[in-house]
Amino acid sequence: MKRSLALAAATMLSGLVATPALAQEDKGASTESGDSGFYAGAGINLYFIDKDDAASGLPVSFIDQPSPGGFLGRIGYSFNEYFAVEAEAGFGGAKSEFEGGGSTLDIGVAGPIGAHVVLTLPLGEGGGYLHGKAGYASFTVERELNGVSAPDLDADGGSFGAGGGFRAANWDFRGEYSFMSGDVSSGVLGMFALRRF
Repeated sequence: MKRSLALAAATMLSGLVATPALAQEDKGASTESGDSGFYAGAGINLYFIDKDDAASGLPVSFIDQPSPGGFLGRIGYSFNEYFAVEAEAGFGGAKSEFEGGGSTLDIGVAGPIGAHVVLTLPLGEGGGYLHGKAGYASFTVERELNGVSAPDLDADGGSFGAGGGFRAANWDFRGEYSFMSGDVSSGVLGMFALRRF
């Protein structure tokens, strides 16, 4: 199910970016600056996983919220300065480690992917902007209790977020926060550097 949703999202993105003629109808930021509308970059996500979901099926409970990290690459296409589509994929990074009651629990993420529609509101002439996004995201929660692998949890579902950024020349620096709904709930704090082509 998760792979078929990811494939559908990737197919949607490739279909949209395969029609650059649509972007030429609206003289937005990408056509005025001479870039093609395509952009790509990388960043990090911190996943604030619901404490009850993270402990599901294990003889532990959390006082602090698990917040493992992941590294992601992102590609996108801007039809104009207000509307874009993007997809991302990556791998796990820093794990959250918890100790207590004689137990050690490690929480990490693996295989984060996502696809979103992004709406942008430019803020004057200085390059700043606000943005909102909606789409699909997925990752696997990897758990290890006292050095022994515990059952993984699949987190996938709707993803909705907002944030802001700053554009300078062909570079775009963005911070955002989103919420994932599904069997495992998570807030996601992301920081990305993107380059337009």
